[in-house]
Amino acid sequence: MSNQMTNTKKLDQLPEAARDRIQQLRLLFIERSIEQLSQIRQFLDERARAEEPRAKDADLIKLAHSMVGASGIFGFQDLGNAAFKLENTLREPGYNEADFLRAADDLIGHHTMLG
Repeated sequence: MSNQMTNTKKLDQLPEAARDRIQQLRLLFIERSIEQLSQIRQFLDERARAEEPRAKDADLIKLAHSMVGASGIFGFQDLGNAAFKLENTLREPGYNEADFLRAADDLIGHHTMLG
């Protein structure tokens, strides 16, 4: 929490043009994340219907990984943590399907935090 307050103070010290640009980037991040969460939902639906359900894992790893870093930068630490958990679960050899589904549901649940 104090880290977020420190970041807010630092942002307040920036010139208005820089603050505006950061806000624009944050909005682009939100838009992109909403699209990525939608793609993850689509992959989960395809995965549920597939004969080889883990065939979409590489795509899911890529999407989750791309959300991890930028989430913290733009103030969405919980989203980043959920994406990190999904990515790590998928990278475990022979991962537990129930753990995967919990991690996927948790990540998708962050959709409402973005809108």
